[in-house]
Amino acid sequence: MATELRSIATSRGRKSSGVVSSPPRPNRIPLVLSHWDSFYKTCVIDGPVSVQESDVTMMNNASDRSAYRQASTTANHIGSSGESSAVSHSKVRDEAKHDNSPTHTTIEFQNATSKNDIDSRSKNLTIDQVKERVAFAVTELKNLEEYHHGDGMKYQKAIGDLYWDYTNERTEIGDYLADLGYAEITINMLKQMNSLGIFKNDDIWFPTYYTYNTCWNYSDASEKLAKCLAETGAVKLMTLNLGHKPYLENMHSKNVYYVLKASLSTLHNIARCTGVKHHFKEIKTTEVIMPLINSNDEFLKSIAMLTLAYIVEEEENAKLIDETNTIKNIVHWIHKALENKQKRRFRGFTPAELTQGLAKLAVNDSNKAKIVEEGALADFCQMLLHTDPKEQANSAECLWTLSFDKNVRQMINDFPELLAALDSLKDSENPVVQKNVRGAQWLLRGEHEASATSTRSPSAHSSKNHIFISYSWTEKELVKKLSASLTAEGYKLWVDWEQMGGASLQATAEAIENAAVVLICMSEKYKQCPNCRTEAEYTFHLRKDYIPLMVQPRYRPDGWLGAILGAKLFFDFSGKYPYEKPLQGLLKELRGRGKSAHPAGQNHSPVVDDIHAAHPAANNASVIGSSPSTPFSNGNNASAVVSMSNENVESWLVSKGLQRLTTAFSQIDGQLIWQLKRMREMAPEYFHNSLERQFGMTLIDILRFNAALDSLQ
Repeated sequence: MATELRSIATSRGRKSSGVVSSPPRPNRIPLVLSHWDSFYKTCVIDGPVSVQESDVTMMNNASDRSAYRQASTTANHIGSSGESSAVSHSKVRDEAKHDNSPTHTTIEFQNATSKNDIDSRSKNLTIDQVKERVAFAVTELKNLEEYHHGDGMKYQKAIGDLYWDYTNERTEIGDYLADLGYAEITINMLKQMNSLGIFKNDDIWFPTYYTYNTCWNYSDASEKLAKCLAETGAVKLMTLNLGHKPYLENMHSKNVYYVLKASLSTLHNIARCTGVKHHFKEIKTTEVIMPLINSNDEFLKSIAMLTLAYIVEEEENAKLIDETNTIKNIVHWIHKALENKQKRRFRGFTPAELTQGLAKLAVNDSNKAKIVEEGALADFCQMLLHTDPKEQANSAECLWTLSFDKNVRQMINDFPELLAALDSLKDSENPVVQKNVRGAQWLLRGEHEASATSTRSPSAHSSKNHIFISYSWTEKELVKKLSASLTAEGYKLWVDWEQMGGASLQATAEAIENAAVVLICMSEKYKQCPNCRTEAEYTFHLRKDYIPLMVQPRYRPDGWLGAILGAKLFFDFSGKYPYEKPLQGLLKELRGRGKSAHPAGQNHSPVVDDIHAAHPAANNASVIGSSPSTPFSNGNNASAVVSMSNENVESWLVSKGLQRLTTAFSQIDGQLIWQLKRMREMAPEYFHNSLERQFGMTLIDILRFNAALDSLQ
């Protein structure tokens, strides 16, 4: 979400009556602020209202004075601890609420003396020239010791102007800002402004406003910059703004309200990125945002719900849905946006934007039926039949995600108009639309089940001659590195470098069927991607041997991906350890599977198959925190251990004096005993805690069980 605020120089010939301006000073350019109303396609006078001017009404009310004074000055102690209080603005929603004759404000600042002429605006620059201006402005900001004497605002505004002058290059400019370290500079600038008190006077408030505005816009255009903002403290800063009581009590002040909605919208932009959830969890953003859902302000309410859709953890889902009616509201907003034939928006959101948030909620299996029950299928049908490829792609992706639920799949199949709409787009010229439509159709037609039942027994390894790598596009560079390492070791790989997804699911299914082993690269993006889930669940249904790889720092799989991980140990390629360490462990675990030919005389131990869904991801938290997997050497009787039945395990326990544990181990077979043995060597602390908590073992039991495992060497 981006702001739609623009600045128009009166020197260009635009004249407005009622402009409140400071006495003219030499070498200064007066500016009238405005924003672009995307609904009415016109320019509306707006912008940062003078602190003195916006305070008049409030300060005439004696009961408001102390509270507003606190809101204006509390930033002093917040800024000193790195907890700031302002951000910028997103797409201005429902601008029809603005007065027809708003107050005009004139802003003035010194002319730039640089050869770059940073004050001048041109829409005819090459991208290299644009980047030159960006680099100059960022460098100048970095060199400033104080930001409230005009130059800070000037350079932030110059960067912001480029957002509007070069709309097609917004993402590239945002990424370049990230490379230049703009995020850190901006957060430092906001901290300094807070230490001074952002509402103290116009010299402080105006540069603060432009900093938030520029930051807000580019965090919408560039995921790279949004992540950098998260890493430099933006989540903490803006969460504190939203929970700051004096701000919440003074929302009737235009400037205070701006800080609140700017903070929330920027958090929403950051929340859409992958790998940032831990920032929200550390500062407990969910707890701060939840009260806003009950706000009388529709803008804050809607953005709060969409933000929570991205950051809520699986275990918090029930609370979000039950207490906030988030799914009901989002589906209703989609319907209202579709009813608005002229603007095709509701509260400023397009159906595509709303469906994107709904799709994130749909990843959680417990939400799938609720989305359909609220009537979303009819809206998706309308979106598929519309000409906007974003609407088509997002609605098809949501349908693909919903179709993993068997009951929902049947409800979709009972909607002939929706099936016809999907079929009409299966050969779309838009590759994303085509991929999502074909992916949904793959599940709806039950092709994944048909292929799974027709394949050979998983024990037949004669034709299993390659490794299949299942990954999210976000981890492409790491997968390339891993592929090069495995290829250098003589392994044959099957990797979809083009990420065609639904367009080539048949080829993907055959590649999984014929793989010796599947590497599943687990990350937040992997969990959210229906194409990745299709590959992972197909692997699981085939009882194909798979090896989990953790490729995102601080990520803990939950939901369907956590269930697939189960109690399996993984190799950590997230960067926590030197690359070679998990690579060597992986090579040992592969044991030559996937090579075109095995060295003569090499003894291959039996493959430990996957753990069934009856043993869900109860062990995830500690296993994920363990060291990279390094399989121990398999003994001569490994095959006998893995092939043990439940009854064999019971007899084995009795023979070791552990007959009292037979009930607790009633669902454990030889494969799981082998996994427990591996867990003991790779995560000993978690192993022993599990014996005590999960199996109810006493110290004597644990000692005897360890001795029993030792006998399996």
